[in-house]
Amino acid sequence: MNPATAINASTLTIIVVLVVLHLRTFIKGGKDPKMLLSSLGGMIAGSSLAMSVGGALGLFATYIVGSVNAAAAVAPWATGTSDRVIASVTPQGLTMEGGLIVVTVAAVSWVSIREAGKKETQRLLGGLISGAALTYTGGFGGLVNSTLIPLYNGTGGQLIAFVENLA
Repeated sequence: MNPATAINASTLTIIVVLVVLHLRTFIKGGKDPKMLLSSLGGMIAGSSLAMSVGGALGLFATYIVGSVNAAAAVAPWATGTSDRVIASVTPQGLTMEGGLIVVTVAAVSWVSIREAGKKETQRLLGGLISGAALTYTGGFGGLVNSTLIPLYNGTGGQLIAFVENLA
């Protein structure tokens, strides 16, 4: 298991398969929004881990991506083709205040995964893997940089300001 801050094209294939399976479950399950919320929550949790560059949670995300990259190496071998690295970006701009929100998201995600049933756990973990890996791609990583990071920083800053004004 090696840390990685970029994904391979074959890893993207695994993520596409996970997303298609989530959508299939959603459609076959009567289009219940709860089916999509667990995978979407997992994706947000995975992105939150990956945006913690330089921290323990970020290191954990790089190991998740490295593991998926290693497992995905079977695809080019099975098809007789070569693999390549997808254009990547490093999440940037998370402040200490935003880091507090990331830790909160990580803790809530951990509890959710531990308390969920088997199928729900699979959807959460699939979303977490997808979110962590996609955060290192140019497009999704840019989306995280422009939306989630400012949201977390702002929310954490407001929380700190609220607590400081209580005194």
